[in-house]
Amino acid sequence: MDIFIADTVALFLFAVGLYGVMTSNVGIKMLISVEIMINSAVIALVVSAVNSMEPIVLALFVIAIAAVESVIGVSLLVAVFRKFGRVSISLLKEIRE
Repeated sequence: MDIFIADTVALFLFAVGLYGVMTSNVGIKMLISVEIMINSAVIALVVSAVNSMEPIVLALFVIAIAAVESVIGVSLLVAVFRKFGRVSISLLKEIRE
């Protein structure tokens, strides 16, 4: 029964993160929504680790990759803010120029 509850929580968190990514145009909100989605995947991985360590090791790699993704995302948002004075995903198209 506990596995069902944890999987339900992971599914709910993934749905919340997906909704945030699809409806937001603000960079920080999208970055936080992606982090929520990644954390829901980590929860699902850890719950699936019944008698083995492989899912937990994979979850640690996912956490490390999520940290790198956050750093890159925040640095892109800082670059957009320095150039345009506001943070919007639609401005990423113009940063190439």
